[in-house]
Amino acid sequence: MAGLDLDEARAERIVPRSTSREIRLQQYFMGKGVGAEAASELAGLSGIYRHARGDRTVASGPFMEIVASGIVTDGRRLWGAEWWLGDLDVFREPMRGRLSRSRYEFVSPGRTIRIPREVMRSWAMRDLSVQRLLHQVLTDRFDILDGVYGLDHRTPLSRLAQLLLYLSFRSPDLVKLRLIPGRDDVLYGPTQRHLADALGVSLATVEKGMSQLRKNHILASSGKGRANRAYTIINLDLLTIVANGGTMPPLE
Repeated sequence: MAGLDLDEARAERIVPRSTSREIRLQQYFMGKGVGAEAASELAGLSGIYRHARGDRTVASGPFMEIVASGIVTDGRRLWGAEWWLGDLDVFREPMRGRLSRSRYEFVSPGRTIRIPREVMRSWAMRDLSVQRLLHQVLTDRFDILDGVYGLDHRTPLSRLAQLLLYLSFRSPDLVKLRLIPGRDDVLYGPTQRHLADALGVSLATVEKGMSQLRKNHILASSGKGRANRAYTIINLDLLTIVANGGTMPPLE
């Protein structure tokens, strides 16, 4: 019995206890359908990184990054919570000296979850739950590209409303697990020029749309920081109606 106790004591020193953050990251991955063993290793080898506005990050071969909070731009489009930066194909062997390098800039303070690509690749090769996670991420990516940035019959105002809805989303899973700060009612970061470039419309079109949303008491300038970087959604339900192509009620 004494020898068993000694072995247990040695194991306690050799195998470090999981930190609170690792446990919460494990719960996050498990909430996405990843098996417990894979989620534990992904959490143990991942990290959460803070970014200030203006920080640049390069999604390249060694790492995969998930936007936990904040808004990033790839120079044209804007991406928000739970967008995976860079290449999702973990099965393809990168050619030496020719790693895919996608550059992003934070237009607001934010956080990312950084995962070693080789760890994700290793588990995806042998664990169906990790394969399903990557497939779901890819499906979500196409849904966002189509729903937010796709060209269809919607008016520029509806497309602007849809983009604001998307950028204001905060993952309830990450908030509940205290991996990101609690909800902030202010959408902060992108200028109206960022919004115009992302949608492929003129700055005047975005300015007109913002004016309409404010006049109808859907959106208000928060007065926090630069006025064209901070927006408060007053009526989320009505913004959703406009984003789906509905009309706003007449002003009283």
